[in-house]
Amino acid sequence: MLMGKASLIVFVVVLSLLIAAGCRKEDIVRPDINRPPETVLSVSPRQGDKVFHKYLVRWTGLDRDGVVVKYKIATVVEDEIYGGRTGEEDIAEYLLNLPWFVTDATESLFVLRADRPNSRNHSLYVIAIDNEGKEDPTPALTNFVAIDYELPWIDIFISDNINTELRSPTEKGDTLPAYNLASPTEPILITLDWQGDDPDGYITEWRLRLDSSSEQARPPVWDECLEPYEGCLMDPCFCYLGADTLLYWPPDTDTLTGERVYPMGNVDIGFHELRISAIDDANARSQEEIARFVINYDPDTVIDSVWSFRRTRDLGGNPLSDSLPEILIYAREWDENPDSAAKYADQRLGYHFCQLRMKLHGWDKDGPLDGGPPSEFKWSIKGTLLKSDWTSNPCGTEDTIVYYCDVTEEGPPYLDSDRPFTLIVSSRDNHLKADGSPVRLPFEVNFTPEIDTLYHEVEDPDGIDVTFRWVCSDVDEGYGWGTSQGQREQALMKYRFRYRLEGTSQWSQWVKQTSRNTRTDQRYKTFLRVDNLEAGTYELDFRVYNGDYLGTREDGEIYTFSIP
Repeated sequence: MLMGKASLIVFVVVLSLLIAAGCRKEDIVRPDINRPPETVLSVSPRQGDKVFHKYLVRWTGLDRDGVVVKYKIATVVEDEIYGGRTGEEDIAEYLLNLPWFVTDATESLFVLRADRPNSRNHSLYVIAIDNEGKEDPTPALTNFVAIDYELPWIDIFISDNINTELRSPTEKGDTLPAYNLASPTEPILITLDWQGDDPDGYITEWRLRLDSSSEQARPPVWDECLEPYEGCLMDPCFCYLGADTLLYWPPDTDTLTGERVYPMGNVDIGFHELRISAIDDANARSQEEIARFVINYDPDTVIDSVWSFRRTRDLGGNPLSDSLPEILIYAREWDENPDSAAKYADQRLGYHFCQLRMKLHGWDKDGPLDGGPPSEFKWSIKGTLLKSDWTSNPCGTEDTIVYYCDVTEEGPPYLDSDRPFTLIVSSRDNHLKADGSPVRLPFEVNFTPEIDTLYHEVEDPDGIDVTFRWVCSDVDEGYGWGTSQGQREQALMKYRFRYRLEGTSQWSQWVKQTSRNTRTDQRYKTFLRVDNLEAGTYELDFRVYNGDYLGTREDGEIYTFSIP
């Protein structure tokens, strides 16, 4: 009986302790303590997804002891969640400094940046906030790639008050006059219009840069396209538009002071570039489109004549007149360079030196209002290291055309090689703009001799002796040597005469150099008698050389003949 009472007392004590302990545990989570809400991304890009830069996101929040009343949302351009941070304190500090915005909505269409060059990694963070201000300490989040599939495009058109038609600028640009040709006192207005669109979004702004100036932003206008574009199925087509007007006002002269006065304007004489790009709603940037134009027409250049100082007087002592333009130029005379003549007098190798003069003129469509010519000319000779400086030496006028000559006082150009050259001449106007398409004249300083006729005569009745006759000519004969000690000597010609019986390998050779026969009208008429030839068919290899220059030129002919 005593044991039963003792057991009952122990049971009651244990039960009391358990009830007391249970009451103390329940006291730890009091009903008046607010629990943090939880956040869920119901629709969003999954971790690592590639999605279009316009993306609809939905989210929701749950709170066990209240209600979710608003949300904090942040989108960040970054390659990893939390910017790659892993420590709890670092993550908490990172979240605290994010660019949050607060909303009570549960969905939004995000337009995310995609400008590297047209795709970016983004992180999305959403934190629910309950009615007592408690925030979810573990935000719902994801990291993904936002892609802009198509960049904007742009077309540019240019017009002005000189050429009013709308046109696309060429690669090198349109050239405008240095003043308004119709109204010289009025400015030149250059109007640049452009249109564009974004295939997968819309254009938010234009970016413009004129020459080396800083970049400017311009808002676009949605309106009817200037010109229909490929792929447009509507009539009319609509595009994003933009425009800019540039002003060039040529300088004037102050009537009192005589000084040049430069009115206000956007551009001046010279080459200009307007670069335009478009920024779309994903902040992606289109390729730059360039409109180029030039203010100031190129002057035009003409070569009227080119000649060399080959002979200043004819055989009767009369001065020679200026020659017409020549494609081939001769060598000058020995006596005009005594030092060279003395140096090579013994060798008689015909040292080449050619001295050139030229006669030029040009005009400038937008030059001075009085119609003056370009201010100066520049010339060079391609094929040699020789270069000339700018020159502007007038040498005559015919009607209204002013001619210029190269009359450099330090010595004319001497060309000392036997190869083709090109004379290149460009004029330059008073704005220092040169002719962009200089005139070119190919020439050579040594004509190639020619075999005019070649034939043979069998003189011996037995068919043993044969005389070969030929006539060769050289267009620049008589100009290679000039005069020496009062005696006129002609350019030398050399001949190589080889013959062999057909089918044999042994050549018989004869070389001779002759001068022109001044007693007859024939040039370099020569003959050769060959004795004791056998009957058969022969090959004759006949070549003629001019011996005027260091690099001689030749003409050749293979002549076949038979002896019965």
